[in-house]
Amino acid sequence: MGDVALGRRASRALTVAFALATATAATQVRDLVASQRAKMPDDADVLYVPEATHLRPMSLGYREALADLLWVRALVFSGASLGNTSVPAVHRYADAIAGLAPRFPRVYHWGGVTAIYGGSTSVAREGVDISIEIYRAGLVQFPEDHKLLYGLGMLLTHQVSSTPGYSDEERATAKAEGVRLIRRAAAFGADPLVRQYAATLVSDHAESALARQFLEAELAQAEESDYRRMLRKKLRDIGAGASVETVEGIREEFAAEQAAQAEYLPDTVFTLVRDAGARRVNKPSRAE
Repeated sequence: MGDVALGRRASRALTVAFALATATAATQVRDLVASQRAKMPDDADVLYVPEATHLRPMSLGYREALADLLWVRALVFSGASLGNTSVPAVHRYADAIAGLAPRFPRVYHWGGVTAIYGGSTSVAREGVDISIEIYRAGLVQFPEDHKLLYGLGMLLTHQVSSTPGYSDEERATAKAEGVRLIRRAAAFGADPLVRQYAATLVSDHAESALARQFLEAELAQAEESDYRRMLRKKLRDIGAGASVETVEGIREEFAAEQAAQAEYLPDTVFTLVRDAGARRVNKPSRAE
């Protein structure tokens, strides 16, 4: 019996010693990790996004769910860093989300705009090139999306020509492609102002107005608050602050009309129904 009791005490002592050693090691590892994390920028965990090739197996089959989580994180990141947004980080977010859910059109619109307008007031070639790449990826999935066609067309006709670092040949090539894209956007259902630009392209004055109208159109339809805040800031930066109140007033009137008449319909469907009704009301009678 004495040997058994002695063995039990020794076993308990070893267990306690092992627990103490494990706790000490865990504390040391925790302190080391905390020390290393303190040396990193505050936004390091937000800026880092794994590539889609790694995220797909990590999603365990729930790719769209993981894409949704990254989408929310991307909006928070760009909203929190407004005016100083990391262009490479925008690129990584757009690539990761599109790699998980390529048929999610909003990520291409967000990435194409944020890569240019989310950072400082001065636009660099890096941001323009990344924005072009994101728009092109979206058009692979949605070749007839007039918003993507218009966004990329505006970028090629206006932003490339006004951004340092492009050669005259690159500017001319980009402008020619941009004109074709804006005309395609008009053909695939863009609003009347875009169709007007498509018919008269492109004087220098029209290019500046095109950039302004593009931002106004984005603001009119944007839903995410941080994205809307970025668009407001950019409009004010280019001297179009009055447009913000005008566009948001129109948006509020539209929302009130939709809520009163057809709250159950999506915005896009209500727009078609509303426009069709307006055409019937305004159509002159035969007697006239």
